[in-house]
Amino acid sequence: MQLIGQQKNKYLSILLGVYIAMLVYFMFFGFGRPTFVGLQEYRYSLIPLRIPLWLPKQFSIDIIEIWVFALGNLLAFIPFGILVPIVFGQHFKTYFKFITLFVSLIVCMEIVQLVTYLGSFDIEDIIINTMGATIGFCSYKISERMNTLKKYWLSMGLSIMGLTLLMFLIAEVFNTTITPYLEKTFGL
Repeated sequence: MQLIGQQKNKYLSILLGVYIAMLVYFMFFGFGRPTFVGLQEYRYSLIPLRIPLWLPKQFSIDIIEIWVFALGNLLAFIPFGILVPIVFGQHFKTYFKFITLFVSLIVCMEIVQLVTYLGSFDIEDIIINTMGATIGFCSYKISERMNTLKKYWLSMGLSIMGLTLLMFLIAEVFNTTITPYLEKTFGL
């Protein structure tokens, strides 16, 4: 189904630009990041010990705050996975091309955070951001096959929810099976 005409593609291109500008703002200036400038030290985490995506087992303000931040790292990149293939469909028809672009961009952003002292280079962030972009891309690919707008949006919403739950499951399996091995191996 041809959902995107030339006029709609123009608006979606603008939406993609605004979305990317918001991502850049939050990655470099949101959440009190300019206060990190006084630290003047490189902060990084290169070993992915866990996937910071979990369901809280107990509730406190601190736990909910950490959980919302981790969930936000996943959900914030779902729109990227949807908008990029819509706007640049002819260039990013395959997951491999899309994910190569995404990982390249997110690694560059993490490096800029590191060298500007406005954050840290964190491999776990790259993993969870990539999971979010993957959810968006797969949801778009599933939904693009729908022949009505109602089916399109329904399949988009359901696939986002289902794939998000799948990512929680993947994170839980990783965190309970691989993380203890990594902690033992690296003595952490």
